[in-house]
Amino acid sequence: MSRAADRFAVVMVAVAAMLWGTDTLFRVPLLHHLSSNGLVQATQLVLMEHVILVVCSIPLLWLARRQISRLTGRQWAAIAAIGVGASGLATVLFTLSFSYGHFIETLLLQKTQPLIAILLASLWLRERLAPAAWALVPVALVGAYLIAVPDPLRPQNAWADFHIAAALFALGASALWGAATVFGRYALADVSFTALTGLRFTTALPALAVLLYVEGGISGFTVYRPEDAPLYLGLALLPGLLAMLLYYRGLASTPAAIATLAELAFPITGVLLNLFLVTPRQSITTYQVVGIVVLWGALAVLDRINARKPAILPIGARRAISSAA
Repeated sequence: MSRAADRFAVVMVAVAAMLWGTDTLFRVPLLHHLSSNGLVQATQLVLMEHVILVVCSIPLLWLARRQISRLTGRQWAAIAAIGVGASGLATVLFTLSFSYGHFIETLLLQKTQPLIAILLASLWLRERLAPAAWALVPVALVGAYLIAVPDPLRPQNAWADFHIAAALFALGASALWGAATVFGRYALADVSFTALTGLRFTTALPALAVLLYVEGGISGFTVYRPEDAPLYLGLALLPGLLAMLLYYRGLASTPAAIATLAELAFPITGVLLNLFLVTPRQSITTYQVVGIVVLWGALAVLDRINARKPAILPIGARRAISSAA
């Protein structure tokens, strides 16, 4: 099982990213029942999402308690950056960007994430992409662009309702997620992917609670409705827990610079949801089909490159992964 997961590590990251794309099914309806203040509204949603995630993560953290006790200060700093920065603040910024109701900024500007992650991976982890992998970077970016912009010959149509604030929030989330890919790769040196998933959510929760209290006061915690429980559960378990478990297992055997390219698969699910589930249904353009084919083709080649010379973590990480698999 562990060897098979190593072989398809890039694919696992891409599938996790596609699961993140189901996010809108749950997140957008929930926004209508929360505060009218954008920051408070986003924080309320992300906080409840993390309450559920932390409860689900308790068994994972208990099983990994010995690994956690051996973490160094630098590893705790990396994990805190992942939890507070990526799982907490970045998700709030992402939700704020979506709250404007026009998703082109969020989907397209999220494509800056690989550039940030590749730079940080080079500077901090000393990762070097193979020449063949570098050649696939622009190919993957073009594929992702075609998916996000239905008619690239008339891009002004996609950008007609451009919001500067939404774009800035999307760029902020992208930067934090790009950094988290690198930090996650570093933290996996001595902790299993299941433990890192639980720690990500657990470190984010206190920061989110403080942010909501500062911005919304005690009343900010009183808006939740029992009838919204299925949406919160779906949000936490599908694009949340399941996606992150797949993501960190794939990341354990994939250089951060390649993993961040696999994350470009994120908007594919959004396109498919618009085609089959969203009412009124939206058609898929030929350019989007080409984009999906181009992106997945690039990821398939990257997966083969990674399989020939897989990323090998230190002994502690391999032991942690094996014990969790």
